[in-house]
Amino acid sequence: MTGLDDYPVFAVVGHPNQGKSSVVSTLVQDDHIAISPVSGTTREAHRYRLMLGEQTLYELVDTPGFQRARQVLDWCASRSQGAADRPALLADFIDAHRHDSRFADDCALLQPILDGAGIVYVVDSSRPYSPAFEAELTLLSWTARPRLALLNPVGQSSHEVEWQSALNQYFSLVRTFNPLLAAFDQHLSLLRAMAEIHTPWRENLLRSVEALNEQRQQRHEQAADALVVYLQAVFRYRLQLPVTGGTKETLRKTGLTQYNRELQRREQSLQQQLAKLYGHTQLDWDSEWRALRTEDLTDAHEWRVWGLSRRRLASLSGAAGALSGLAVDAAVGGTSLLLGAVVGGTLGGLAGGFAGRDALSFQLISKVPGYEQWQLGPVSNLEFAVALVGRALRSWYQLRLRNHARRDALMVHTPDLAQWMDGLDRKQQVQLLFWLRKLMKRSVTPGEENQLKSLILALGEQMDKPDVKKI
Repeated sequence: MTGLDDYPVFAVVGHPNQGKSSVVSTLVQDDHIAISPVSGTTREAHRYRLMLGEQTLYELVDTPGFQRARQVLDWCASRSQGAADRPALLADFIDAHRHDSRFADDCALLQPILDGAGIVYVVDSSRPYSPAFEAELTLLSWTARPRLALLNPVGQSSHEVEWQSALNQYFSLVRTFNPLLAAFDQHLSLLRAMAEIHTPWRENLLRSVEALNEQRQQRHEQAADALVVYLQAVFRYRLQLPVTGGTKETLRKTGLTQYNRELQRREQSLQQQLAKLYGHTQLDWDSEWRALRTEDLTDAHEWRVWGLSRRRLASLSGAAGALSGLAVDAAVGGTSLLLGAVVGGTLGGLAGGFAGRDALSFQLISKVPGYEQWQLGPVSNLEFAVALVGRALRSWYQLRLRNHARRDALMVHTPDLAQWMDGLDRKQQVQLLFWLRKLMKRSVTPGEENQLKSLILALGEQMDKPDVKKI
């Protein structure tokens, strides 16, 4: 088998419709793999490598499900003289039945194992254990290859105890792993477990864990960079509107439509960029996620759906203003971002200075005889600014936690950002509003961009914590 000397290879096997392809898709970060609740979707063995640059970390073989395991076992058992000849008998069976359509799936499943692959056996632990599985379990033990079993809870019921009891008799390690919902740390934990079942592959798999950790951090860093660029662009965007006739209100209405179209384009571009960073190429955006509408630019109720209430903004601003200089320095980790004078004089007026305004400024910027030019933008209302940030963070949250095995639409439901904000510590609450206000007033320096990026990365870490209310 190609690759065995260079990197670990595992055949992912089991009964039909147990979630084998989902396991492969998540562990190789490939959302192109065919996955369906219909039994028998995988008809041939397919190889998938997880690559980082030019380096192959490992290869997984997605195999068809067992179809006639009892007949295969009976054929081999009738010819066996003892344990030593069992792997060879399995190879003899494949040679004798390679062109027999009745055993096509079983031969395709066993071949990569006999070629040297390790075994990852997948079962749906939401279904009861049955002795009908014992023929295939016995066949896998006859291969004499290193093996690990995965309990995949596809449904709501749980029969893990009985499965664990049965599988412990055939496998050195049994783990629970839901390829649709498992957190990234669980991916790494599974790889560490796989490293323990075959000593020659241990070092390679542990290096893979380190490499994937580094890749994950790089993705987060690049996503934070993209968010910083996006926020600066949308907060400072200005649209020039020459007067060509009609009233000021007509001009503003026309401008809002154009402005909204540009916000939509930038938001969609951000989403596509983030999806690409995290390796998602086949996304189906659910209708729950609707693009910004023109009326969203003027309807404060819509801002609060995605952002914070005015009361919440005032509460955070007042708390920030009440902090002393030393307390604030401690709250922000000793940085010089929020000196006491700045907090008392500036942050304390966050809500009062920006709440209640229109979403976008609208002003006359040039007037000469026979000609006027108005400007729409930049963002001038803190509530609207928080709403835009909430939408961006929501997209990032969904993409960074989404496993590649998922084929459902990307459900970006309307979030309760206020609830999530409650899970942040005071430093992060204050800093978030501080940076939004700064972005609304002016462009930030390169040094400030790095500080904003650090805050966004910290917010991302909060997203990954299971005990924090999600956005």
